[in-house]
Amino acid sequence: MKLGFLGFGSIASAVAQGCVADGHDLWISERSTTRSSALAAAHGNVSVADMQAIVDHAEVVFLGTTAETAPGALAPLSFRAGQKVISFMVGIETDEIKKLIAPAEFEAIMIPFPSIAEGNSPVLTYPQSDTIDAIFGASNTVVSVASEAALNDFLAAQAVLSPIVKLLATAVDWLATRTGDYHGSEQFLRLLVGGSLMAKPMDARKVLPELIEALNTPGGLNRQFREQMECDGAFAAAKRGLDDLGKRLSGES
Repeated sequence: MKLGFLGFGSIASAVAQGCVADGHDLWISERSTTRSSALAAAHGNVSVADMQAIVDHAEVVFLGTTAETAPGALAPLSFRAGQKVISFMVGIETDEIKKLIAPAEFEAIMIPFPSIAEGNSPVLTYPQSDTIDAIFGASNTVVSVASEAALNDFLAAQAVLSPIVKLLATAVDWLATRTGDYHGSEQFLRLLVGGSLMAKPMDARKVLPELIEALNTPGGLNRQFREQMECDGAFAAAKRGLDDLGKRLSGES
């Protein structure tokens, strides 16, 4: 497939890295010179071009601009019938995107994450897209949601990643201070958490409640630490934070 990337920030760059070895021809924006030049230098199937040239060559166009800059960036471009357009943007109405890219076909909103560069990453999409499944489904897990409201809820929930990583980093720093081994501490906790979460197949149900119960031994260290965090209000604060994000994404606040 001929894939075009309008905008080449960190997320668009990760998406391109995740599919560049799959036999596609990539046309990427010249604006992010460091990222685009590096990818083009490493792969013969990558071309750096201006935005209209990207649109001219691509069968599938990925919109990696920001919602604020999209109208000014897309309005001067000439899209063509038969092209499929996939947007990484949030904060811009789908109807507005459709007007900006006409007569091309708006395919879906796709929310990738940085780990897509290596594969084994979740990829959120609304609506379901055979194109996204074909390009990314073999190496990642594409999660198609039923509505834009559901997409917003998933976007709110994914924000737990940063505080979870911060909690792990806090534990690594604590352990490294006591042992003098930062790398070993980080490696151990990454393997412990990642391995515990991924031990069951992805189609297994209620994995997290079962894991909590397995770590709920009376008098156990995990139980003591979890109950202390609960007593300190950590999980209630997490719920309030998710509620606030949900309201923000739905336009309630």
